[in-house]
Amino acid sequence: MNQNPTDFFSAMEKISRENDKALRSLFGKYIKGNFLIEMKHFIMDNLPEIYNYYDMQMSMEKVVAGNELMDFDICRMIVGCHSSNIIFLSDDERVALEKSSDYKRKLALNVEKNIKLRRYGSAYFRRQSIMQGDMYLAHNVPYNVFVMSLRMNEILHFNKKENPYLLLYYSLSNKALATLSLLEDNFLDNCYPICRAIIELYLKLLLFKDYPDLVAEHNKFNAFEVRQSCCEQEYPEEFNEIYRERINKNRTKKVDYLHYGWVDKISEYHNIITNQPYSINGILSFLRATHVEEEWNLFDSLEVFYKMCHGYTHGNVGFARFPLLHYFEVSIILHLAISHTYTMLCEDLEVDRKINDIDILEKAEEEFTVLNEQYQKKSTELFERHHKKSY
Repeated sequence: MNQNPTDFFSAMEKISRENDKALRSLFGKYIKGNFLIEMKHFIMDNLPEIYNYYDMQMSMEKVVAGNELMDFDICRMIVGCHSSNIIFLSDDERVALEKSSDYKRKLALNVEKNIKLRRYGSAYFRRQSIMQGDMYLAHNVPYNVFVMSLRMNEILHFNKKENPYLLLYYSLSNKALATLSLLEDNFLDNCYPICRAIIELYLKLLLFKDYPDLVAEHNKFNAFEVRQSCCEQEYPEEFNEIYRERINKNRTKKVDYLHYGWVDKISEYHNIITNQPYSINGILSFLRATHVEEEWNLFDSLEVFYKMCHGYTHGNVGFARFPLLHYFEVSIILHLAISHTYTMLCEDLEVDRKINDIDILEKAEEEFTVLNEQYQKKSTELFERHHKKSY
């Protein structure tokens, strides 16, 4: 018995409506349902290239693993991109934006870029977070950092060139991914201890770039630290001899020298830094003094965020009243450190920074500018209005 084509198309339309209804329900607390479905259909109907970035073949492995559907992933991208854009907008401003044809086209192209990057991005995202909250990992800046970090790991995995900074590159990319995993699950205050380590590693990388010979000295001190903390529980005699000959003898904390004594190899270091020379703060101050050509003071920003992370790391500061504040701070720290690290890695190993013909650094900088402007506008009133929003 032949099936009536009309019945077939009617059944498909019904499935499509049910699918859209389910998507409205899943994402309804993040975005206006009608706008979400309108954007989903616009993207799927007008940007055919996106289908190349999804495996449309069905298999038993996909069935038993519960692989998410293309529609779900696209809607998550729409939510992430749109949510990034409307932070601190009033309801009237948001509605006007959602009615704008120019904005819809711009949003669709933004989503298309993120889909093209999904092999390093949303393909690894989980369907549901452990803690309830916003889908911050799908927002533009965290998404870009995730993509760059995963791409860095891929570059490093296939790299055959010798490079003294490879361990630092690996450490930075992996710690960024760990932070983003916490962000995905809305364990927001737990991001700060890892962000603190990221700032420390990034500052070391900048210093080693200026003084490549420091890497070997740093590794020697690192070996001392491993022996002292994990094996012998006492300072190795070779280290004690170096400590007795340290340049700044006014600083007597041996553990500080164990961590940072390698800075003695920089001839001009102690002429510039007299306060806390054997510390990350000393290194930060030295970099600030020797990088005066920066267009804006990166090191002032890193110092502020490092102190902030210190409070969370040692339990002096708890979960913030407004989760959005955590999103801002963690995103800024990660962008500042990882985007520059990605640049240096690509330059060192002579790798094209583009991913699927998308200049990820240009994209990241543009979207970071938006986030930073939002952060500069922050106020208690705007935070309260943002967190009271419901769709």
